[in-house]
Amino acid sequence: MTSQSVSAASVTPARVPPRPRLRGLDGLRFLAAAVVMGYHFTGIGIPQWGSPPHEVFPELNHVTRYGFLGVQLFFVISGFVILMTAYGKSISTFASSRVARLYPAYWAAIVLTVALQLVWDGGRNPTLMESALNLTMLQEAWDVPNVQGAFWTLWYEMKFYLLIGVFILVGITRRRVIAFAVLWPLAAELAKETDSGLLSSLLIPTYAPYFAVGMLLFLVYKDRGDVAVWLGIALNTVLCMRQGYGYAGNATENVGAYVSPVVCAVVVLLMVVLVWALSAGPLRHVDWKVLSTLGALTYPLYLVHGQFGFAVIDVMYDDWSRWVVLGVAVLVSVALAVLLHYGVENRLHDRLRAGVRDGLERTLDTSRKAG
Repeated sequence: MTSQSVSAASVTPARVPPRPRLRGLDGLRFLAAAVVMGYHFTGIGIPQWGSPPHEVFPELNHVTRYGFLGVQLFFVISGFVILMTAYGKSISTFASSRVARLYPAYWAAIVLTVALQLVWDGGRNPTLMESALNLTMLQEAWDVPNVQGAFWTLWYEMKFYLLIGVFILVGITRRRVIAFAVLWPLAAELAKETDSGLLSSLLIPTYAPYFAVGMLLFLVYKDRGDVAVWLGIALNTVLCMRQGYGYAGNATENVGAYVSPVVCAVVVLLMVVLVWALSAGPLRHVDWKVLSTLGALTYPLYLVHGQFGFAVIDVMYDDWSRWVVLGVAVLVSVALAVLLHYGVENRLHDRLRAGVRDGLERTLDTSRKAG
C-alpha cells in the first residue's frame, strides 16, 4: 500500500535483471487498492448506506466482502519492494526515500480530511491535537485515533521499515535475508504466545509472514531461488494462508454475511503466486506503461478513498440511485488521488528526499568525527 513504484534501479546495478521496471507489480498494487476501496464501499457494513452492504449491493458483495485481503497483498508487495529499496543502500538513503515517499501525500490527506470534517460530521471528527499528532504517522504509539480508518496499516509499515533499517545497519546479505525471513515470523508468534508485549508489537506476528514472503520473492527475482529460499517461501505462504483462514470469522462479523475461510486461504495463496509470476515468473514480461501510472496513484488513493467516499455516499444516497452514488464516490476518490500525486507528491518528493538524506548524512558524519 505505501511502497514506491517498483523500479529495478533500486538494486545494485551489476545484479539487476535487464528490465528497468516491474510494471506488473505496479498494476498489482493498484488492484490491491481498488479491492480495498470496493470492500470499504460495498463489502463491509458502513452506516452511510443505511442497510447492510449485502442488501444494498447483492451483485457485488459476494466478491467485495473479501476485499480486506487487499491489505495483505500490500504487505507482500511491500516486503518485496522495501527490500529492493534497501538492498545495498545506506541508512540515510533508505530513510530519506521512505520519508519522501510516505509523508507528502499523507500530510495532504490529513489536511484535506480535517477540512472535510468542518463541513461534514459523519466522519471521525478528531480534535485539533489528535490531527496534529496524526501528522507524525506515529499516533498509534500514543493510542491516538487515526484521522482515517485506513491509516492503521501505516503503523505496521513503519515497524517493518524500522526492522529493515536495523537490518541495513547490521548488513544485508542473501543468507541473512533468508534467515531473517524464516525466523522473524516464528519469533513473532512466540512473542505473541508468551505475552511479550513489546516484542509482540515490534515483530508484528499477525502480518510478519506477508512481509517475509515478499522479501524471499525478491531474492527469487534478484538471484533466482534455491532450496532454502523456496522452503522459506513455502513456510511463510502456509503461515499467511493460516492467518487469512483464521481471520474469516472476524470478517464475517464486519461484513454481516458469511466469509469463507477456505476462499480466504486460496486468495492468499493466489496473491503470493501473482507476486512471483509478475516479478520472476511467466508474467514478468508484462510491461504496459499505464500500469506504472496506476501504481503511482495507489498510495494517495488508499489514503483518501475512505472518508471522502463515505461523505459522497452520505450526502447523495437519499436522492440518487446506488450505482450513481457508488460511481461518484469512486470518481471523487480517484480525482483526489490524481490531485495528491501530481500536485503534491511530484512537487515535493525529490526535494524532501534530498533534504532528509543530506541532513542524515551530515549528522552521521558529525557522529563519526566525534567518535
